[in-house]
Amino acid sequence: MFKEEILKVAHSAEKKKKFCQESIAKYFVLSLIAGFYIMVGVALSYTASAIFNVDGKAYSKIAAGLTFSVALSLIYFAGAELFTGNCFVLTVGALEKRIKWIDWVKVIFVCYVGNFVGALLLGYLYAKSGVAKGLADNYIVHLAETKMHLSIEQAVLRGILCNFVVCAATWICYKMKDDVSKLILVFWCIFAFITAGFEHSIANMGILSLALMFPHPEAVTVSGMFYNLVWVTLGNIIGGAVFMAVPYWYACKSKSQKSNEAKHVA
Repeated sequence: MFKEEILKVAHSAEKKKKFCQESIAKYFVLSLIAGFYIMVGVALSYTASAIFNVDGKAYSKIAAGLTFSVALSLIYFAGAELFTGNCFVLTVGALEKRIKWIDWVKVIFVCYVGNFVGALLLGYLYAKSGVAKGLADNYIVHLAETKMHLSIEQAVLRGILCNFVVCAATWICYKMKDDVSKLILVFWCIFAFITAGFEHSIANMGILSLALMFPHPEAVTVSGMFYNLVWVTLGNIIGGAVFMAVPYWYACKSKSQKSNEAKHVA
């Protein structure tokens, strides 16, 4: 089952590797754009959260979940390179031997840095524009403070859960034939991880850097930002590679592949 779709994912990984090899600068720009789109989602969802943050009720989480899917929708349909989805795509490509593991590392690294720079650039423009003042800024600073003080276990596990769901959305986009179905299912996946409170490393780049740009308490620090990003990123890699890519790839392997690998091991 799903062998055709797995091969499509592996072919996509091969294309990403070749594109990055041909021009790191161009691949970096596509990763930069993904960071821009993520910041659009952050700005929208946490403005909505601040508006619905009434009397300590939990409406704000639902508001964020309902609106953040704009980011992933833009990335999938406009075209950009997102680290979290690539954890799934590139791992399938490596398992299918379409790319080498060293290629996995190179492409993931360029993508991650590009996403970070994109989130910082658009975040800076958003902070300086003043539209968040007195509303979203306070909400984002409070949220960032909470994220910076998660335990390592919490950060890693929430990162795993997040990218399991995000990569499910990525996988769905390879399986679904029409754009309406893709949009609907992407929405539900993103609604699930945002409302549940899971941790997305690229979204956190935007949230945590914004908190540092806004007036903030001493508990919000640069070291706190990198502490969160290290452990959430690790969780995101595990969620996309181990919990999504490996199971689907294994389930879709042909008998000839399995026997060849067994002979190779023997």
